[in-house]
Amino acid sequence: MTGLHAHNLRQMIDGRAVLDDVSLSVTPGEIVGLVGPNGAGKSTLVRAMLGQSRLAHGEVQLGGQDISTLSARERARHIAYVPQRAPDGFPVSVFDTCLLGRTPYMGSRPARKDIAIVEQVLDQLQLADLAFRTMDALSGGERQRVMLARALAQQTPLIVLDEPTSALDIGNQLFTLRLLADQVRDQGIGVLVAIHDLSLAARFATRVALLHRGKMLAEGAWRDTLTTQTIRQSYGVEAEFGQLRDAPIIAPFEVGAS
Repeated sequence: MTGLHAHNLRQMIDGRAVLDDVSLSVTPGEIVGLVGPNGAGKSTLVRAMLGQSRLAHGEVQLGGQDISTLSARERARHIAYVPQRAPDGFPVSVFDTCLLGRTPYMGSRPARKDIAIVEQVLDQLQLADLAFRTMDALSGGERQRVMLARALAQQTPLIVLDEPTSALDIGNQLFTLRLLADQVRDQGIGVLVAIHDLSLAARFATRVALLHRGKMLAEGAWRDTLTTQTIRQSYGVEAEFGQLRDAPIIAPFEVGAS
């Protein structure tokens, strides 16, 4: 069961359409970057695609099945989720928090395989030194990296992330996105990542989807999606485009700035 497909989603809040006829797909082997200004509907769309929302219209399918008909355990075996904000610190160890990612496969207690997977992921994310510290002793950025480790420990074919780099410094932003790109290349997983930084979206995403006021304004290769016109329309700013070391740079400027 692979492939996550949202068809013509419409969601209402207080009589207002926060998603209006939105369709989006994520398949193994690609990173889809979901961008748009604050209030565009990115987090709402993410929750809808995870089967966490009641829709006014449309359907989300996971591997051809209506996601609302699947149990939470079934969904968790196919989609891992990294929330926008890691939960406030709580007195549970980093290791045990990551072990929660193995819950969809475990019985009453973890097997050796589950423990080995968590150890491997903690090494991969350079978190092994923090394994037995409690979550309430970590910074916000460290907790966010633990949430990513928990998602990787699930070993799902799809990962959905809601602004996972917002609490990270620039070094860890690059580390996280490079890690996801490597997982796509080496493991063939599919990634949907809501992200604010347009340059990082252009650099790492296979496709970019631009939301504006609850509608899909543009979708496709970043050069076709993130244009001076679409950026002006959605963000209300001008944009200059460049390239450094083969990485695209999108620099915003106030309208009329010289």
